Amino acid sequence: MSTGTEALARGWIEAWKTFDMAWLRRALAPDFVHVSPLGRVEGRDTYLELVEPMARKSVSELEVLETVVSGDRAVVRFENRTPRGVVESCDWVRVEGDTIREIRSFYDPTRIREILPPDDQERYGDA
Repeated sequence: MSTGTEALARGWIEAWKTFDMAWLRRALAPDFVHVSPLGRVEGRDTYLELVEPMARKSVSELEVLETVVSGDRAVVRFENRTPRGVVESCDWVRVEGDTIREIRSFYDPTRIREILPPDDQERYGDA
């Protein structure tokens, strides 16, 4: 049986698979916070404006391996399968009410930069 937290955590990955920006705008809280090896971004709209272009270049095929849920928190372990190899990732998701309030993403940023075009590699070179 799926909980609201689990549905949101899995929905997060599914939305990035299809670039369902409408779902992300509904599911992420307006004051959403995302923390990753590339930095901290505050605000849903700021996050989506910054990340969508990079994700369109670096997300090929996402495969959920495991989801662990406890109350309003979930961990989603997944793989980003790219032409240049697999980037193993783990997202810690915190839900408030019916929206995702915060996600902390863990992955090797050098693997993501390798996938990006040279212009973007320079932009994310300090991560």
